[in-house]
Amino acid sequence: MLRILLVEDNPADAQMLRTALGKTGMPVNITHVLDGVEAVEYLAKHENASQCDVVVLDLNLPRLSGFEVLEQIRSRDELKRLPVVIMSGSTNIDEIDQCYQAGANSYMCKPIHLDEILATTSGFVAYWSNCVKLPSKRRAPRRIEAYRTAGHSK
Repeated sequence: MLRILLVEDNPADAQMLRTALGKTGMPVNITHVLDGVEAVEYLAKHENASQCDVVVLDLNLPRLSGFEVLEQIRSRDELKRLPVVIMSGSTNIDEIDQCYQAGANSYMCKPIHLDEILATTSGFVAYWSNCVKLPSKRRAPRRIEAYRTAGHSK
């Protein structure tokens, strides 16, 4: 089952995406938050972050923008490897480049028509569920600590 954190402030867009994801026939679990602050707070709880395989993040959010959320995710050691997919209505190449520079794993333009929404979400779920090897939820510091306790300095 693919576990998605959906960060989307527009209820209509969120519902459309939920419906389309449900129609893929693939098992997904969607947690939806409405703004950037909620996303950061959700991911700050270790048990929540470990229950998330991929974040689908809108850019234009209240309280904290998608750029700010992405920056906070990438600044935290325990979240650095969490895949973040930007899903935005913007086709501005500078914004797209900024997302990749900030550490986004992918950028998708929000589809407008129903057939595009279904095709995009089906491809998204297939890719992230079946094709991609997601990072392990194990924490690297444990390996470093074990190495140090075995008598190694670094």
